[in-house]
Amino acid sequence: MRKAMGLLQAIMMILLVGGMMLIVLKYASISAKHIRNSFVREQSELFLNSVIEQALLNISFNDRGANHCLSSFTPTSVTKKDITYSGHVDIKRYYLQDGSQDLSDCNTLGIGIKQSSDISHGMALLEVEINATKSDGTVMCRILRRTLQQP
Repeated sequence: MRKAMGLLQAIMMILLVGGMMLIVLKYASISAKHIRNSFVREQSELFLNSVIEQALLNISFNDRGANHCLSSFTPTSVTKKDITYSGHVDIKRYYLQDGSQDLSDCNTLGIGIKQSSDISHGMALLEVEINATKSDGTVMCRILRRTLQQP
């Protein structure tokens, strides 16, 4: 009878250790997914900042006399580690000085403001959308941001 009891205790101990290992592996899996999602989120944030800077450069270099003001901007997509980062910028409004040539060139998006200092010629309201997409089409991260910038 004593040997049978030892065998039963050994089986219970194996099941207990196996259950604890299952819990440890489950938490390790959750932690790995969280780290991956955090990495993609941080990469998307960096791409968002880069897209805003690119949009501001395109606004600055745009010939407003010939092309009027830009209403949107789409940067080139970047693919890293099987994830494609893409973005789109909608330029909702330009806040320009009253009486400036740029205000007359931006007749659809421009709003005139009275400005007392010569520090800024104007501001632009940007609506930026960034998507991080896997190769199978699954969207891993989507960021929408509105920002008022000085080009």
